[in-house]
Amino acid sequence: MSRKKEKQPKTEAQIVAQESMIPSIAAKAFRDAYNVALSKGESVLVVRAGQLVKVSNTESVVLRSVETYGTIKSGTRIKVKKTLNGEFVPQVRA
Repeated sequence: MSRKKEKQPKTEAQIVAQESMIPSIAAKAFRDAYNVALSKGESVLVVRAGQLVKVSNTESVVLRSVETYGTIKSGTRIKVKKTLNGEFVPQVRA
């Protein structure tokens, strides 16, 4: 006979409450990762005002503009290839 307590199934309200915390937990994780990278002297890529920016402790360099890709159906796979001149070309697979 096991001494472990049987876990009670979670109610729908408990599940909804836990799921509602996911966005704030994810935001904190991204913020912490950003700060850790900068504190180690590394750079981070971010998008600001439609521009891809390389941010470090000492400088912020605009690399290129970022355009919207368009509407993509859920489940669509995108494969990105880098061309010889350094451009990224997305290829959509249905």
